[in-house]
Amino acid sequence: MLLLCSAAVAAAAVLHRFGSQAFVPYFGDANPILVTAFLSLVGGVSLGILQRYSWFATRGRGREGLAVAALVGVALTIPVIVVDALGGFEEGINVRAPESLLFYPAIAVVAEIVFHVAPLAVLAALATRTRLGRERARAYCMVAVSLLEPTIQVVWGSAHSPLWANIYVGAHILIFNLIGLHLFKRYGFLEMYSFRAVYYLIWHVGWGIARLELLFGG
Repeated sequence: MLLLCSAAVAAAAVLHRFGSQAFVPYFGDANPILVTAFLSLVGGVSLGILQRYSWFATRGRGREGLAVAALVGVALTIPVIVVDALGGFEEGINVRAPESLLFYPAIAVVAEIVFHVAPLAVLAALATRTRLGRERARAYCMVAVSLLEPTIQVVWGSAHSPLWANIYVGAHILIFNLIGLHLFKRYGFLEMYSFRAVYYLIWHVGWGIARLELLFGG
C-alpha cells in the first residue's frame, strides 16, 4: 500500500505542477498533493486497524488474485459502456487524456481509502464492542460500506443522467463495491485496488477517449 500511496501523491504532484483541474470536483480548492498525502496516511492507519482485527487478507495469493481482479474489472466495463452508448451519460463525465493517465490510478487509491478502508476501520473498531461474532460483524459492515459510493453517485447523477441510467448506475456501483470488498477479504488491498484501477483504465481512460469521437463527434 505504501508504494501505491506514494505513486498517487507523485501523480497528484505532477498534475498540480502543470495546472490540472482534475482534482477540483473532488477536493475543491484544497491542494491535491496535501489531500492525497493526508488520505494516504489515513489509509495506512486504517489498514493497520483492519489487520489487527484480522478482518481482511494482508497478503495476496500471487497471480491468482490479480488475475481475478483484472478479469472482473474488464467484465464490469462492458454493461456500463453499453449504457453510455445508449445515451446514459453526458459528454464531460471523464477527465481527458493525457491527464487521465495519471489522474485515474491516483484517484483509485483515494477512492479505496475513502469508500472502503477508512470506514471499515471505524466500523470494525465499533463492532468489537458488540456481541456479534467476527464473521457476522464483518458481513454487516461490508454491506453498510458498500452503500456509500453508489449513494453518492446516484445523488450526483440525478442532475446529470436520465433516470433509467441513474438507476442502473446505482445497482452497477453497488455490485462493483461488493466485488471489491470480497476481493479485499479474500486476497488483500492490492487486489481490491487493481480491480478498480483496471476498471478505471478501461472505462475512464480507454473508453473515455473513444466515446468523445464515437458518441459526440470529437
